[in-house]
Order: sequence, then C-alpha cells, then structure tokens
Amino acid sequence: MCKKLNRRDFFKDIAKLGLSAAGGAVLPPALQALLDFESESLAAGKNSAVSYANYPEAQYYRKLNDGQVQCFLCPNHHIMKPGEVTYCRTRINHQGTLRVLAYNNPCILNIDEIEKGPFYHFLPGTKSLALGIGGCNLRCLYCQNWEASQERPDQTNNILDLPKEEVAKGADEKKCRTICYTYTEPVVYLEYIKEAAAYTSARGIRNVVCTAGFINPEPLKDMCRHIDAFAVTLKAFNDKFYQKICGQTMAPVLKSMEFIKEQNKWLEIINLIVPTYNDDMKVIEEMCQWVKEHLGAETPIHFGRFMPEYKLRDLPQTPIKIIDQARQIGLEAGLKYVYTFNVAPHEGNNTFCPNCGKAIIKRLGFKILENNCPNGACKLCGTKLPGVWE
Repeated sequence: MCKKLNRRDFFKDIAKLGLSAAGGAVLPPALQALLDFESESLAAGKNSAVSYANYPEAQYYRKLNDGQVQCFLCPNHHIMKPGEVTYCRTRINHQGTLRVLAYNNPCILNIDEIEKGPFYHFLPGTKSLALGIGGCNLRCLYCQNWEASQERPDQTNNILDLPKEEVAKGADEKKCRTICYTYTEPVVYLEYIKEAAAYTSARGIRNVVCTAGFINPEPLKDMCRHIDAFAVTLKAFNDKFYQKICGQTMAPVLKSMEFIKEQNKWLEIINLIVPTYNDDMKVIEEMCQWVKEHLGAETPIHFGRFMPEYKLRDLPQTPIKIIDQARQIGLEAGLKYVYTFNVAPHEGNNTFCPNCGKAIIKRLGFKILENNCPNGACKLCGTKLPGVWE
C-alpha cells in the first residue's frame, strides 16, 4: 500500500519529504536489470485484486492483438501483456489499455536554488519548486535517488494528490519562478508534466526539466512545447558505459540534445565523472569537441564529482584534480562556459565573461555570492551572455 503525505504540510514546513525505503533485488548492469524488471512485471500481473481503471490513459503507445500494448515513450519500445508494467515502472497494461501510474503523486518535493538543476544561465539566483515522481527508464548503478527512481510511483511515499492547481499555488506561495521536474526521470511522467506545465506557464511560472534525455523524438517534441529549459545528463561519451552502468544506449541521448537545441530551448549539460569508468581524458576531449560542433560553444557544461552511492559505493570520490583536468579540457576545446559541481569552493562554480575574462557571477556551490551580470550583460565590459535572465 502506498503511504501518502499531506501536501499542505510540505508547503508549511518546506522540508524535503522522505523517499520509500523499499528495496529490491541487487541489479548488476543491463541484463540482470532487465531480468528483474520482467520478473517484477509478471508478478504485478498476478495481483488481480488491484484495479488500475482510474489511472489516466497513457499517451505514446498503441494497442496490439491479444490485449497487448506497445509503448513508444522511449526507445525501449516495450511490448506488454495485460498486467505487465513498463521497464520504467510508471505504466501498466490494464486490460489492454496502458495506464499511467505516475500522475499527481510526487514522492520528492523541495524548494531549491535554480542552480541545483544545474541551471547557471537560466534565471540565476532564483528559487524553484522541484519535484520528482517514482520511476526511471535507466538503471544507473550510482543513482543518488535510487529509492524513488527504482520504485513504482504507486509504491513510494507520496504527497497526497498534487494536481496542477496545487503545483501553481505552492510555487506562488514560496515565490518560486520555476517548476523543476528533477530528482528521478521526468520523461517517464511526461503526461503529468504537460498538464502541470501548461497550467503554470499560463500563470507566469516557467518550467524546466533535468533529464537523462532517453526519449523518442515525438514525445520530446511534445515536451518542448511546454518546457523552457533542459539540463541533460550526458552520462559518458561511451556507449559501453551506457550499456554497462546505465542499462541503455547513448545515441538517443545525443539526438535528444541536438533536437532541444533545434527547438531553441535553453540547454545545459551535466557530466558526472565516475572514477575508472568514464574518467578517460581523451574521451572527455572527444565529448567536448562533439558538444562544440553539434550544440555550440556557448552551451554550458558541468563536470561533477562522483559521490559513492547505490551499487557503486566501493568506489572513491572523484579526485578534484580529475575535475580540474576535465574543466581545462573543455576550455581548451573552445567551450565558453565550463563549470564544476559537488566541489566547493572552486573557481568552476563561477561564471566568467568570455570577453573580459572576469568572474562576473561568483558562487559558493549553488549559492550566488555576487552577481555582476544583471539582465545577462557583463557590468565590466557590457558583453551579453547567452541564457535566460529575466
């Protein structure tokens, strides 16, 4: 049974709500994850006492013969028999109709600095109402929010019914200029995002997404109609890493970032450097060159320090010198805005003017200490920086 918390308690206390502590079988990389998913899906189908008829119908799927359905939200294109759930755990085939389990039921809700996204060129210094719903279509072995991302959204500790009206009300009460869909994988609750974003946008609240970008083109195009900015995690510039550590492939992620840029949406990139797995500086150089050539030199990239978590707790934290090397490679490749996170204080927390070279937005971690870039223009030389500033 899903435990639920009252949304008004959150907006009163402004505290991050607890995640479900439900566990699960240990997941080695991709193959075992798939086997576990199939076992879980079949087990769900045996629970005939539960009715899912009241859950909203999913988009991005088609009905097949014998009550089967096929989901087209992400490149997995899973086919499900009645009673089975999708790989992302957020959709179930209920009597031949694909129903969405991730709707109006966030398990994480918080007031964050927009920089935590990370968004350093999108309304810097403002607050964001950040929320996440259970489920994910990746199986990252180092996930920081695995208690939620690796659970079904009807089995996490959820806020009691958070429809679009309550999202807008909460953001307004706490003076948040944005709603940030984050912590888990927003792609898998796209139907909820579309409804909430359309409603809040009409009331002057912007909407941003932090995602791994593993999504099909048509749903992504649909998402871009409602979202103002994207922070995309490029896990590595290596398909073997994606398959071994994340349980998916890299190519769809690259296509997603290119499409986001084509849609003229603001984009920032995150690369978490995991010791011994994706810390090859030659590969990082290739990634930076690809970003410059395909997304533009003005696209910010954030190199992050890995903290041992979930199934990679035996690894050390990323040495700071590795983060420094990656940042230097990005700058030498011609990228104009190369940042660091999970390392503070560090000069990579700051925004530097590409013309005069001065630190014009000084940060300590996600906190802004000094902003000499009002409305996106450098106070010292007048150079206009890319981004969304008002």
